[in-house]
Amino acid sequence: MARPMTIRRPRLWPYRLQAALLAAFLAALRPGTVLSSPESAVPAASPEQPVTVSLELQETSNSIADLSASVATGSEPFKKEPAAAAGKTIRGHLSFGGDASNNIPFLWQRDAGKLFLDLNRNQDLTDDPAGEFSAHLQRPLSDQTFANVRLLFDTPTGKYPILANINFWTYGSRTSCRVELRSFWQGKLTLHGQDWQVGVIPGALGRAVFRGNQMASSENEQFLLRPWEQRNQDFSANGDSLAAIPFARKLFVGGHAYEANGTQDPQAGEIKPLLRFAEQPVTLGELKITGKYIRRLTLSGGPYLVILDQPPELVKIPVGTYNEPSVLLEQGGARASCQFRSWQPGRRVTVTDKTSTVLNAGGPLTNSVTATRRGRNLELNYRLVGAGDATYQLAKVDRSQPPGFVISKGGQQVASGKFAFG
Repeated sequence: MARPMTIRRPRLWPYRLQAALLAAFLAALRPGTVLSSPESAVPAASPEQPVTVSLELQETSNSIADLSASVATGSEPFKKEPAAAAGKTIRGHLSFGGDASNNIPFLWQRDAGKLFLDLNRNQDLTDDPAGEFSAHLQRPLSDQTFANVRLLFDTPTGKYPILANINFWTYGSRTSCRVELRSFWQGKLTLHGQDWQVGVIPGALGRAVFRGNQMASSENEQFLLRPWEQRNQDFSANGDSLAAIPFARKLFVGGHAYEANGTQDPQAGEIKPLLRFAEQPVTLGELKITGKYIRRLTLSGGPYLVILDQPPELVKIPVGTYNEPSVLLEQGGARASCQFRSWQPGRRVTVTDKTSTVLNAGGPLTNSVTATRRGRNLELNYRLVGAGDATYQLAKVDRSQPPGFVISKGGQQVASGKFAFG
């Protein structure tokens, strides 16, 4: 007699998919549809003059990045405090890294959903009218978010303001905090007649945006670089839209190579970032892209950070060796993305000026499910696969309607179930 088979609901990591949305996306990726491309593959014969852009602080309605802040709690009351409230009260200091003078004393009346910040840092939590915030109370009380918090940091080159939401939570006796950034520096950049929104998204708070007169670069900082007409669209530095890209001083965008440098306007008296883009001579090689429906493709790890928007099948980019690409697909209003870390480890893309290099990236996408027997369990794993065997993730997933599966043996159904989002 055959042993009974048990089917466990697998945890599908890293990607899960809502069936109806997938069907709509795959239907939209119909053969023969190729997006038009504004991308110029060949640089102009003579370089442009360097372009300098003044950046202004831009506030957003949505969170664009999560930044960490450490919490040091204490029991000693501050010099002056607001009226006490019933329930748990937590005192302490928020540290954002960098100069300790930027630490902010706080008092969190957790059960009342109140947060008091000592914005002027004088140990008096009653004289900061802009430092009092209320959370929308819901269970559990141990996790609360305070919106529209404006903070000001001192740096060697001036005052550095940000807009943020601050999330506090407690676990046992420990209190933690996360800062949801809602501001960045941005401006309008025109290169070879094409307008771009360019911005700088900080990777940490409480430290100088500039060192001397140069913009401080960090692997955590990011550029925002996208066509100017997209400037009002929401984006996230933590998401997969690829509007935000790793901070890089050397960029290849719009078919041209640039060196980007940040400076500070010495006449401003406050932080006033300037970005300067100087076109660079560069040797180009041909890259043949086999996939379709690409809205944006980026290649990092080479001599330039390469940004290709709606690229044609054949493009020219600086010669060199790059990481596998990050790709955003779009068709019929649906999007799917793939980060280069999802490719096979160790694979690289080498572009030369001798022959064309073939890059297997893009759509169409294919549903793929593998079944693996583990003892008396059958483990099912789902992947949405594109060219080059890369795994993609849909931008929007309706978790209330997970896809299902049916297992048959000898024409008879022996098991069925739904995938769990994990």
